[in-house]
Amino acid sequence: MKALCIYNPQAGGGKAQKQLNLVKKLFEKYQINADIQLTKYARHGTKLVQQVDLSKYDVLIVAGGDGSFFDVLNAYVNNWLDSNIPIGLIPVGTGNSLSKDISLRIKDLEDFVKTIHEQKIKYFDIGKVQTNKEIFYFANMTGFGFTTDVTLTGIKYKFLGDFAYTLGVILNTVKLKSYPLQMIIDGKTYDMNNTYVTISNSKYAGGKMMVAPRASVNDGLLDIVVVNKVSRWELLKTFPKIFDGTYIHSPFVSYYQSPAVAFTTNHQKIVSPDGEILGQLPIKVSVIPKALPIFVTEAFV
Repeated sequence: MKALCIYNPQAGGGKAQKQLNLVKKLFEKYQINADIQLTKYARHGTKLVQQVDLSKYDVLIVAGGDGSFFDVLNAYVNNWLDSNIPIGLIPVGTGNSLSKDISLRIKDLEDFVKTIHEQKIKYFDIGKVQTNKEIFYFANMTGFGFTTDVTLTGIKYKFLGDFAYTLGVILNTVKLKSYPLQMIIDGKTYDMNNTYVTISNSKYAGGKMMVAPRASVNDGLLDIVVVNKVSRWELLKTFPKIFDGTYIHSPFVSYYQSPAVAFTTNHQKIVSPDGEILGQLPIKVSVIPKALPIFVTEAFV
């Protein structure tokens, strides 16, 4: 098996660098002839994939976190005409949310490499985001408002692992503010006083947070969670419920499923797709059904 591996040594707060030799040995063990390209700066993964002819490879491997996958995905989509090779994932990042949709039971890197070796494929949906200036794609989720503030804090404290996102929630609750927002979905317009919105393709975000408990990566739908005006105390009290998804039953939370949604606001709201910071409202988000072939465990096929 000939593979192109985009490896982010800075993923997981730099912990990925220490796992590089182990990954190389696992590639050798499972007879994966990998061309390993190390990323050196933000968005470098996108550039590396754009520069190669993917048709020369049997598989494209992303070794990093959700942000690394986002970078590679956006180059991969623009390279579809050249090749639609399957993608393998080795989660050496901070959140690694998407890896939970490959298998919840996998616990170490060897299992992920073995999954690539076994070549069982599941086709994932991906989300498409259009702003006034750009188009980008996501595999996991995108959001804005309070979620973007949490993401910014999480990036700053990545060395704390999963706790970085929890810390982001706590710190940003102190300066919590709502804002007017308009949502258009299924031909209906909703005006609301909003705190934050997440638009998900998969269940998890920020590592172990079950942001969209009803989501499926191949149902052709986006899962839109709208959190309206809420007090700081209510938000903090509700936060632990995000780990099992029961927070969606709170009176200030609305849950929608649709293949497309649009948002506008008079306030400057930055978008955070898959843990990255990119673009701002207004946005239109749509789903591209079963567009992405990803190696998964047999139980998840």
